[in-house]
Amino acid sequence: MRRLPLVLACVVAVVALGLLSSIVTQGFEDMARAEDERRRLEAEKARLDIEIERLERTLAALASDPAAVESMARLELRYIRPGERVVILATPTPAPLPILGTEPTPTPILSLAR
Repeated sequence: MRRLPLVLACVVAVVALGLLSSIVTQGFEDMARAEDERRRLEAEKARLDIEIERLERTLAALASDPAAVESMARLELRYIRPGERVVILATPTPAPLPILGTEPTPTPILSLAR
């Protein structure tokens, strides 16, 4: 009888430690996921900063340089000047494979004719 309170206290302590351990472990997992997400977002931000810088340089060039405007119109919009000719080079397509005149006949697995 004297051991019953001690056993109950040990069981409660083990359950409490298990519960506390799962809470702490979950917290560490959440923190690791958040850190991974932070790294991913920082990399995305760096990539977008580079893209913004490139677009700002393009915008500045388009605002000040007529050659840049012409280049952009030719490359992006496929514009041509009056009097210019457009030459479209077609890529050759491979010849179709020949179709055999006779179809192969299947070999029967089991023949009923004797």
